[in-house]
Amino acid sequence: MPRKKKKSKKGNKRNLGKGTKVFLAFLGLVFLTILTYLGFNLLNNAINASKVVQVKVDLEMGGSGEGSNGFKEPWCVALDKEVSLYVTDFGGRRVQKFDSDGNQVLTFGKMGKAPGDFDQPSGIYVDSEGMIYVCDTFNHRIQKFNSQGKVLQVWTRNFFGPRSVTADENGKVYVSDTGNHKIQVFDTDGHFLTEWGGFGTGDGKFREPVGCVVDPKGFLYVADSDNLRIQKFDLNGKFISAIKVSTWRGKNDEVPYLAFQSGFLYVTSTSEKSVLKYSPDGKLVSIFQKGDKDGFQTLAGIAVDQQGRIYVVQKSANKVARFTPPVVSASPASH
Repeated sequence: MPRKKKKSKKGNKRNLGKGTKVFLAFLGLVFLTILTYLGFNLLNNAINASKVVQVKVDLEMGGSGEGSNGFKEPWCVALDKEVSLYVTDFGGRRVQKFDSDGNQVLTFGKMGKAPGDFDQPSGIYVDSEGMIYVCDTFNHRIQKFNSQGKVLQVWTRNFFGPRSVTADENGKVYVSDTGNHKIQVFDTDGHFLTEWGGFGTGDGKFREPVGCVVDPKGFLYVADSDNLRIQKFDLNGKFISAIKVSTWRGKNDEVPYLAFQSGFLYVTSTSEKSVLKYSPDGKLVSIFQKGDKDGFQTLAGIAVDQQGRIYVVQKSANKVARFTPPVVSASPASH
């Protein structure tokens, strides 16, 4: 009867040793990846920390309430050429107008569906003629008013929760149609011109777009909130580039709005309780933070006047704050 060959113990040891080496190499790679990730984040945090600028609020308007100067969750802000400030009162279902000293001079709107009424107004824009455009969010429409708050037009083109409105120097009006994940474009009389976008993560697609603004060189920037980025387009809807904002926490926590002034893009960030300042090519220049223990609370709308003063909405505090950032020695990048 033939004898069974014994398995080589040496061979087993050799095979075990090879498997162990592979496993150890894998662990080493994982460990190196973690170290690289942590190192990158530490470096990135250190770089960002060096860009933090503490600012002092020089004017605050509002407070909780439905009376004069009070808000029930303010949402967005816009300036006219006289530096009067318009604020949408999301929970109060109205728009309030303040002078440059923060005194209320006009209020219009109430809860309802008739022209001039609102159901949670959000985005607002004032054009060079003093006409006021308001995103009447959950009436799913845009309303246009004159400077005295008289309703002139109501636009209802299949909107689903529009959140921002802006215009270019040629009279094209751009609406961030948040629930439909696209940009709709109109003339100043509300005639539809074109649209682009759609739900997705690729270039030119959106997931919950909120703030939008046109810069003086003719580019549209859109806060693509749930994709954690700002997309840049030409005014025909051609995608140009994107700025990643990794600190945003998505649509349930962020309602980012944008403003453009003196060659720089200003962005609200609730997650950092900050206003972020970018050059047009996406370089983070400064992180403006309120110099007290509370910081900026639940930031939303933003506007910047010709003097460089920044107005921001603090939704949870029911206030609008103004501050003047210090001059930073950096030049805006060219397109």
